[in-house]
Amino acid sequence: MTVDRPIVIVGLPRSGTTWTLRALGHAERVIDILEPDNEDKQPTAISAKHRVGRYPVLRPGQESLDYRRLWEWIFAGAPEGRRSLLARRMLGPGFVNRIHDGRFDPVARLAGAIAGRPPPSTGAISAERRRVVAKSIHAQLSVEWLADEFDIDVVLLLRHPANVLASWLELNLKDSRNTTLENSAAIRARYLEPWGVPPPGPEPIERMSWRIALLTAVIEDASTRHPDWLVRVHEQLCVDPAVEFKRLYDDLGLEWTPSSEEFLRTRNSPGSGFTVNRIAAEVSDSWRRRLDDRQLATVRDVVSRFPIATWSDHDFER
Repeated sequence: MTVDRPIVIVGLPRSGTTWTLRALGHAERVIDILEPDNEDKQPTAISAKHRVGRYPVLRPGQESLDYRRLWEWIFAGAPEGRRSLLARRMLGPGFVNRIHDGRFDPVARLAGAIAGRPPPSTGAISAERRRVVAKSIHAQLSVEWLADEFDIDVVLLLRHPANVLASWLELNLKDSRNTTLENSAAIRARYLEPWGVPPPGPEPIERMSWRIALLTAVIEDASTRHPDWLVRVHEQLCVDPAVEFKRLYDDLGLEWTPSSEEFLRTRNSPGSGFTVNRIAAEVSDSWRRRLDDRQLATVRDVVSRFPIATWSDHDFER
């Protein structure tokens, strides 16, 4: 009997990916792995992504041995040894202000050297027949490559760009300050030039909005070529989480459990920051009170430059 295919959740930072991962992690015989390809959280990813960068831009068929080996390790359950755990402790202090713009500071370099490259897959997860569910906030531009290299199920997660912007601003999210995307020649050639989209100006809100719009457009673009992939909008999941997640469970062939129900019930409570507690009914239109008129006008204008179909100008009206 073959093992169920791994599930990869791909979305923007602050688009509900952690909530979705944890909700799926309560299914029977599932292991959920939080951002194993994120250099901030997983030092093993530092060496593996050294050549491809924070947001790898890969087309199906391209060769990237280190990045492939990283995902082989992830789909084996991302087992960590002592060196990796030591390197993770080193990364902890200062990670909020550590920016990866195609380079690493001395702490990150040392942590990556200690952790080393991902170990070869042992097949331990396969032997236990546990299904891996991993989420990434940096694989938007390589998810088609990933699905070409591995037999996986893909869940693409979208969120209203104004809600994403509001969250980035409130948390001073480090990816909101990272210039990797606009400085990438590969992104310009693959997306911006065909779309006729110029780079952002110097104003911080415009730059954040531009990064959000780019990643949203990339996810939509990939979904059009893969009708078998599952696409969910965070605001829709929040309308009735139990109903929506049961549907997602069914689409992925996961078994709903009392723990799944309990997780969604207990997490439907006030929360802030990086916690997954939220009053779901209050999430959908929270951008209306969190953004001022200037911020809203900026994100609406920037989104209109990109080929984004999920939201139109009407969806940014107060």
